[in-house]
Amino acid sequence: MTTVDVLVVGAGLSGLTAARRLADDGLDVLVLERDRWVGGRLGTRLVGRALVDHGAQFFTTRNRHFADWVDTLLADDLVVEWSRGFGGNDGYPRFVARGGMGELGRILARDLPVRLDAAVRAVIAGAERWQVVVEGQDDTVEAAAVVLTAPVPQSLRILEAGGVELGHDEAEGLPRISYDPTLALVAVLDRSPALPHPGAVQRDVGPFSFVADNEAKGLSEVPALTLHASAATSAALWDESDSTAIASLLDGAEEFVGGREVLEAHLTRWEF
Repeated sequence: MTTVDVLVVGAGLSGLTAARRLADDGLDVLVLERDRWVGGRLGTRLVGRALVDHGAQFFTTRNRHFADWVDTLLADDLVVEWSRGFGGNDGYPRFVARGGMGELGRILARDLPVRLDAAVRAVIAGAERWQVVVEGQDDTVEAAAVVLTAPVPQSLRILEAGGVELGHDEAEGLPRISYDPTLALVAVLDRSPALPHPGAVQRDVGPFSFVADNEAKGLSEVPALTLHASAATSAALWDESDSTAIASLLDGAEEFVGGREVLEAHLTRWEF
C-alpha cells in the first residue's frame, strides 16, 4: 500500500504542472502515467535523421506562477521564444523547449515521483481517503485527494469503474465534452520547404490547421515538416490505413512540399 497526500493521474503537461505546484507547496505527491514516457502530447521523435515535434508545437504562459517558472527556464536556456504569432505579430510569445517539446515534459517531471506504465483502472471513494487501483499491479495507492488530468472520456471511465457518483451538473455536463482527433504527418524532405518566417503556418480553413518547419524552428538538422490535419480532414481519414492517410495528406500538402522529395513520412494519431 502506498499512501500520499495527492495522487495525480496523467503525466502530460496538465498533470505534471499540477504535481509540480502541489509538491512546491509541500504536499506528498505521486504521479501515475499509463505510457512509458512523460509528456503526453509533448511529443518529440526521430523520423529518419530528422528530430521533430509531432505533438504540441509550442506553449504559452497564461498565469503568473507558470510564467515565473518559464522565466527560470529561459534564463537557463532550456526554452526559447520561437515567435509572437504566425502570419503576423500579435505580441504574445510562443515558447519551445531546447531539444524538442518532449524535453519540457522531462523538465517538469524532474524530482517528481512518477510511475510509468501505470494505467489507473479505478478510483474508489473510501471512508476517509481515495483508493486508486492500477492495472496489473498489486499495490493500491491511497490518497487524500486525486487529480484526474486524463482526457474526460478516460477520466469518466476511471470514476465509473470505482463506482464514484458525480454531482448533477458534472454528470450532465462532463459526458458532453468531446475532442477533435488529429492526424499529425511528419515529412522529411530533401530540401527546405516553402514556409514563411518564423517557419510555421496556422489556419482556420483548409486541410491543415498547423504546419511547422522543424529545421527553421531550430530543432532538426535536416528539412522536416510537421503537418497537423484539420479536424474535418482528420475525421475523414481516421479509419484509413496509415499508408492511405499519408498519401492523401501529402497530396493536400503540395503547397508546402511541392517540388521536393519526401525522404521519410510518419503518421501519428492523436485521439484527444
